[in-house]
Amino acid sequence: MSALLSARGLRGGYAPGADAISGIELEVHPRQLVAVLGPNGGGKTTFFRALLGELPRREGSAELNARVAYVPQTERARLDFPVSALDVVTMGVYADAPWYRRLGKASRDRARESLGMVGLEAEARTRFGELSGGQRQRVLIARALAREARILLLDEPLSGLDSVSAARVRQVLDDLCAAGRAILVATHDINDARSADRVLCLNHEQIAYGPPEVLDAPTLERTYGGELITLPGGDRAVVVQHHTH
Repeated sequence: MSALLSARGLRGGYAPGADAISGIELEVHPRQLVAVLGPNGGGKTTFFRALLGELPRREGSAELNARVAYVPQTERARLDFPVSALDVVTMGVYADAPWYRRLGKASRDRARESLGMVGLEAEARTRFGELSGGQRQRVLIARALAREARILLLDEPLSGLDSVSAARVRQVLDDLCAAGRAILVATHDINDARSADRVLCLNHEQIAYGPPEVLDAPTLERTYGGELITLPGGDRAVVVQHHTH
């Protein structure tokens, strides 16, 4: 099965002589969920920007063989706009329509279908800001689906969610993978990464890429440095994050 996404020697940054990411080599196939694991400020969002063609300085190659869509963190979404869940999903359809043309029935139906794919058809008319954090995250995923994207880039989609909401979002991602999509999820949670099909360990440079078995102690230490704490017994590790941007 051919890759939907591949990178070869990908590197780049925002200023001459200062690469934010380097040495990235990977292939992502349909039905694969890839955890992009690393500390805050380690280049996860920069890597996504490179895949989207938004990184000002880039070397190497990034090949996308299907439409790609970015799904931001729900906590960064404006909650005071008087728009419904369906309105937000429809924005994904508008992104590909000429500004002078009204959406046709097929486009509106696609927005509704996308909302149904994440299990929120009953909340179509609910104001976006009144939804729970997990529901808002699923609405943003539906917006990407409305663009008919087969490659989804999600920026820490489980951040701030309770266990029930997080489980529902995970189920949505599993279902989308099973339907043939490729999904990349930026995260700093080691336990979340262990449940992915592949893991990209990133701290400005690629540390490792492969199945979750690559998450051994030396790899995690190189990925997190002093932010990694091994708990008594040595079989679990946690990360102490410093939230700076």
